[in-house]
Amino acid sequence: MAINYLSYSASQLALDESFQHWVLHPGSKHVFWENWALNYPEKTAVIEQARQLVLGIRFKKYEISEETKDQLLEAIWNGIEEEKTSQAPAIRPFRKWKQLTGYAAAIVAGVLIMAAWQYYNSYKRRPVLVSAHTSLGETKQLLLPDSSIVTLNANSKLLFSENANMQREVWLDGEAFFNVKHTVSSQPFIVHTYDNLDVKVLGTQFNVNSIGNEIVVVLETGSILLNINELRNSKATSLYLKPGEMIRYSKQDGSYSKRKVAVDQYTAWKSGKLVMDDFSLADVAVFMRQVFGKTLIVRDSQLLNYKVSGSMPIIYDPDTMMIQLSKVFRTRFNQRGDEIWIHK
Repeated sequence: MAINYLSYSASQLALDESFQHWVLHPGSKHVFWENWALNYPEKTAVIEQARQLVLGIRFKKYEISEETKDQLLEAIWNGIEEEKTSQAPAIRPFRKWKQLTGYAAAIVAGVLIMAAWQYYNSYKRRPVLVSAHTSLGETKQLLLPDSSIVTLNANSKLLFSENANMQREVWLDGEAFFNVKHTVSSQPFIVHTYDNLDVKVLGTQFNVNSIGNEIVVVLETGSILLNINELRNSKATSLYLKPGEMIRYSKQDGSYSKRKVAVDQYTAWKSGKLVMDDFSLADVAVFMRQVFGKTLIVRDSQLLNYKVSGSMPIIYDPDTMMIQLSKVFRTRFNQRGDEIWIHK
């Protein structure tokens, strides 16, 4: 399915891997982006802003042997293994990096090599850039150069940078669960959502979902500070979240609310589980849209009143997932392209 780049902001373009490749490898032929820039001259300013963002942070390349790469990767994984707590998720050593292909593989391999090199240089920080994205029906777990762990939900994009001042920043489009590594010098870790809301943290675990008309932030452990820039009123608001609290922020009018929630309902997806608490077909529609890009159509409004509670595994295949959900809600469905029609 073709991507409509016309609606992309400069930050969103900078997250796109094909755009990054075009910017970082000007000597190569990139017919799509060259034609796109010519066909949409009104996007020149956006393209230039995105180009500067990509060029602003670069990998520092190192020419080292394959054997040395393996040794460095093994060493840093051993270091992580010694430092992680019992609550940290299990991460398999990334020894199969050679199996990755294409530009995304070069990005990931470069990140790991850079992280290992930093480990051997007493964490002398250099500017780095990590970009990652997930397709529909896909999740991905990332180890950032600062040893923070991010689980990226389906249809999401992430950009990570660490500048010369040792400030760690993430730009997120979609949903992700963060397990942030606390550093000795307490470097700040900031998550930007492109929608006037920033999450600032030193070391904690939390979930951010910026898909749709709302931004939802749920704190599992630790403490985070949310900065809300209300552009309509030219003012800013800051508030703290405690463990078990959630904030909902409206992208449309800038309003927000905070309350206590069952955290597992919002974070279980990272473990491949769907937790349902008074879960309705409207909630199913949100889930199927976010994870699989499917649109649910319910013509019988009475079906929207059905609610269930419980949990079930997330199966990353839309047909199998709908079969499971239709059994739970005692309905049947017909699929027409990306539309799923629900019946009694």
